[in-house]
Amino acid sequence: MMNEENRPLVRRKDHHKKTKQRKAFNKAIIISILTVVACVVGVGSYFTYTAYHQKKVKVAFFDKSEQSLLKKIQEQQAQEGPESKETTAKYGKLETMLFVPLDKALPEPTSETQTHLQTLIQQEKEKHKANIPTKLVARVKKIIMTKSVEKFQPIVDAYTWDDQKQQWLQQTVNGKHSLLVNKNSQQLLSLKDLFKEQANFLAVQQVVRQKLLDTHPNDSSAIDKVLAMPNLELDKTNFTYDPEKITISLPNNQLNQKEITIDFKDIAGYLNPDYVDPEIIKNALPAPLGPNKKYISLTFDDGPNPKTTPKLLDILKEKNVKATFFMLGQNVESNTELVKRVKTEGHEVSSHSYSHPQLTTCSPETVREEVQKTDKAIYKATGALPLDFRPPYGSVNLPVAEIIKKPIIQWSVDSEDWKSKNTGAIIQRVTSTAYNDSIVLMHDIHPETVAAVPKVIDRLRADGYEIVPLQQLLGKRAKPLHMYYGSNDERPVS
Repeated sequence: MMNEENRPLVRRKDHHKKTKQRKAFNKAIIISILTVVACVVGVGSYFTYTAYHQKKVKVAFFDKSEQSLLKKIQEQQAQEGPESKETTAKYGKLETMLFVPLDKALPEPTSETQTHLQTLIQQEKEKHKANIPTKLVARVKKIIMTKSVEKFQPIVDAYTWDDQKQQWLQQTVNGKHSLLVNKNSQQLLSLKDLFKEQANFLAVQQVVRQKLLDTHPNDSSAIDKVLAMPNLELDKTNFTYDPEKITISLPNNQLNQKEITIDFKDIAGYLNPDYVDPEIIKNALPAPLGPNKKYISLTFDDGPNPKTTPKLLDILKEKNVKATFFMLGQNVESNTELVKRVKTEGHEVSSHSYSHPQLTTCSPETVREEVQKTDKAIYKATGALPLDFRPPYGSVNLPVAEIIKKPIIQWSVDSEDWKSKNTGAIIQRVTSTAYNDSIVLMHDIHPETVAAVPKVIDRLRADGYEIVPLQQLLGKRAKPLHMYYGSNDERPVS
């Protein structure tokens, strides 16, 4: 047993031991805390440093990207735009760059172009926030349309910095005030450049009127409204040019249509080919007539006649010949089904006036009525306006031709069937006077003529002629205010 004297000594030893253990424990805790603090501070410092470094790298990358973008903008402007003066402005992180063409760079004063660019850039400013890096570049871009046409297009390129993708995102907005320039003259492109003369533009007007009718098939009064439309004028008509088509502003009209778009391939015969991409109008016109072949067209006036015209159509079908019929409007109205047959079987239906007067002795109002009533009758029968016109007796002058507004088709071989009314004489007359590139005049209202046609066709073919309809003979190039006796015999109406 431990005596009473040894107990205080044991207690002191235990106390000392516990004190030592407590100090060691406290020291361990302190070291752990210090270690954790050190780790936290270290990690915090690491992330702080890393974030700082990344931010520094991102800023450096942004600055480098911005410099590359500015260089790209400058190079693009030098390559694509006319010579310009640059002005810049900043609104927070949004910067505008305006390239205004110098006066000598465009064929018209640049004040209007400058105003348009400023309007465009103001509209784009309202779409972007000032605290996001953005470059708005307003400039004029030169676009090569064809070898002879340039387009100067006002645009705004909007470059916005995407922080996640670390790149500039681009959007381009086109303005409406573009300029079309004739590269040959360095002047604004005009309709005269495209069509040369009013006669060609009147031919385009025929295409326009047909398209208007095709656009309003359910309007029974559309034909009257179209025929009442004022003429298109070469020097007073606004237009928009595209590589494949042209949009023409229309004069005030009862259809209330402001403009119409026509494909160049539909008016290829009336265009100046220097101002159109040849690939666009390729194959739009009939193949050129062979230089080593002979061609002739058969035309028939004064019908349709319900007794003789069907027999003629049967013959033409059997012989595989396409002809051109110059019809009287009054006969069209009373024989609409027959007119439809002529059209359906691939023949051309054209106008010979309404009642066969000598137009040069008529008042302008009467001439207009004779033309328009026939146009209306043929349209109602076939769905198409007649393209060509043969004046009764071949009698025409410039005032009459200006009212007709169609190519005037005369003839170069007269069968004189109206005079002889003899089948043999008709055959002899046509075959003995025929020559290459000629237009034969006959009348499908005479039985003797119809009886003569098979022999006429056989003998012409035996003589080496290819019989073609007028549109093919004339190459779809015949124009108003001009008379045609063949593809190589074109005369202005005087």
